[in-house]
Amino acid sequence: MKLIVEILLWIWQAPQNIVGLVIRLIYGGFPLFPLLYKHCVVIQRPNFPGGISLGRTIMVKRVNIDGYKDNPTLWDHEHGHARQSLYLGPLYLFVVGIPSLLWAWYWNPSRGVSYYSFYTEKWADKLGGVVRTKK
Repeated sequence: MKLIVEILLWIWQAPQNIVGLVIRLIYGGFPLFPLLYKHCVVIQRPNFPGGISLGRTIMVKRVNIDGYKDNPTLWDHEHGHARQSLYLGPLYLFVVGIPSLLWAWYWNPSRGVSYYSFYTEKWADKLGGVVRTKK
């Protein structure tokens, strides 16, 4: 039964799962023993630009030599995006993924607006249990 549920969830999130597989291919993200975090596979790469969640795959930039969860807030935030994917299914890329990517390209810290004020990021923080303090 669990296998059937996993297959149905993969199909439900198929668009972002396929994009996630392509990104993993580009960044070499198929480790023999991947890290698991809250039912998500976490791929860490030093050459990755930040963090992204596609289906139950989370890709983050590895900062320290040990690499394991060197930015827990980022991991929790990305897990929030993974939950958005679970809730929205095939609509995720249009409701969250593409707007979030465009916001990341457009956002500029010199404008005085928090990156996490955008609806996709604020919602991901809430779902991931991230509480941000204002500076």
